Amino acid sequence: MATVELVTVEERPSGQLLFNIRVTSTAGKIELPIAIEGQGSVASTAVLQFALGFAKDLEASVRLRLGVEQ
Repeated sequence: MATVELVTVEERPSGQLLFNIRVTSTAGKIELPIAIEGQGSVASTAVLQFALGFAKDLEASVRLRLGVEQ
């Protein structure tokens, strides 16, 4: 069985949004750090929504690749 999780979301003072996605399976573990530049709080909110959607899409893709049922 594999798990995919969004482990951290952090907004840095520069306006950059940093999040990590961790994939764990019987074959091992990988953590993918992703940083997105934002401009202002409205953009940060939009970026966060995009990032969370991206994380869900990535989870679905990894599950499909590993042959794991949701």
